[in-house]
Parts: sequence; C-alpha cells; structure tokens
Amino acid sequence: VRRKKVLEAEKMEVYTSAQVTAMSGDKFVKAIDFRDEKGEGSEEVAGVFIEIGSVPSTAFLPSEIALNELGEIVIDSNNRTSLPGVFAAGDVSNVVEKQIIIAAGEGAKAALSAYAWLIDSGYMTAS
Repeated sequence: VRRKKVLEAEKMEVYTSAQVTAMSGDKFVKAIDFRDEKGEGSEEVAGVFIEIGSVPSTAFLPSEIALNELGEIVIDSNNRTSLPGVFAAGDVSNVVEKQIIIAAGEGAKAALSAYAWLIDSGYMTAS
C-alpha cells in the first residue's frame, strides 16, 4: 500500500536500481548525481529518501524456516523461527517497521532468546 502511494505521488520521482554518486546543497540537499542502467544523470531535488535492501536475502535458509509472502522470516514475539534453535531479527524478519533502531532492539531480543534457548536445551548453564 505504501509503495503504491509513493509510486503514484505526483510530486515524487522514483529511481529504482540507481546509485547516488553525489549530493549537493547548502543547508539542504538541492541536487543529486546518480548512475543507473541508462547511464549517469543529475536531478534538482527538494529532498531525498534512499532505501536499500528492500528484498530480504533468505535464499540460503533451509526450507524448515517459514517465510511469508514477502520472503521475510516469520518470527514470534521472542524472535524464534519455525526451526527450533534458529532466531532472526532485523529487516529480514516479518517485523512491520524496517528501521535501524528497531532492528537493533530486535537483535538484542533475539540474542537474549537464543541464550535462554541454549540454557533450556541444556547446551550451557547460566552464569
């Protein structure tokens, strides 16, 4: 839904598969230089939003780990996956918001859950 709104917005220009090579301006970004499949270009802008990694890299995972329709790892509230002993966090998981601060918190939560799982499973003792 959000993607569709962005793509349909009249005041926005979306560049996919583009690499920003320079940004210029005084207090605010006023122009960008970029490179894409068509070559190099330059554009005057009123603002910039750069998004990377919107497709989760999950191809390496075993089939026992459930993925949702977007290819994200399905986790529960303790970051457990469908494969016991495997935990996930960050943008690769099905957590709704994809922000660095959320990913960092989810990573800490996953580490604590993994630690508890190791103790509960008898692989280590609490110290």
